[in-house]
Amino acid sequence: MKKYAGDYETVVTKDDKGYEKQIAVYHGDYFELALDKEGIVHFRKYCVLLLAAIVVMHISGGFVGNRGMYQFYIALPYVIAFFPLLYLAAGILRLPKEKRKYRREEIGLSFDRMKTASIILMIFLGIGVLGEITFLLFVSVGDQSVLEFLYLSLEALAAAAVYFLISLQRQIHIQTCIDQ
Repeated sequence: MKKYAGDYETVVTKDDKGYEKQIAVYHGDYFELALDKEGIVHFRKYCVLLLAAIVVMHISGGFVGNRGMYQFYIALPYVIAFFPLLYLAAGILRLPKEKRKYRREEIGLSFDRMKTASIILMIFLGIGVLGEITFLLFVSVGDQSVLEFLYLSLEALAAAAVYFLISLQRQIHIQTCIDQ
């Protein structure tokens, strides 16, 4: 929250009993979305559904007992992908539910976090998918099992869902409010 500290000013006030209280008052810019109330609700719903699909597919891929998961170039991106997935979930769960003017940290902790985390997640899922394809083509040439293709399909579907999430985010335009 230190990132947004410059947008606030501490004001000292007195309450009914004469005690001094420090209150943070927001003095930063306000932002608005180029969506109506129904558009915000639909965007949030689609993001939550895509997040659920990504989580189910990515976790299901870890339960597949394939030999490729014993290779560091497949297992490491799989495990590291959970970190941006966690931040993506945090950003999606903080998405607004109504149309109003938003403070800088509301935009930063929801839309900006979601954008960054989804791009990083896409990179790690892509590395994992490319690692599995490399494993199938060069390491397990004669010994390919159905489990390898199951893992590959689950991770590829998760990457496709992240791609849809990124394309959904590109439709959202955030602008600074002129009148505050």
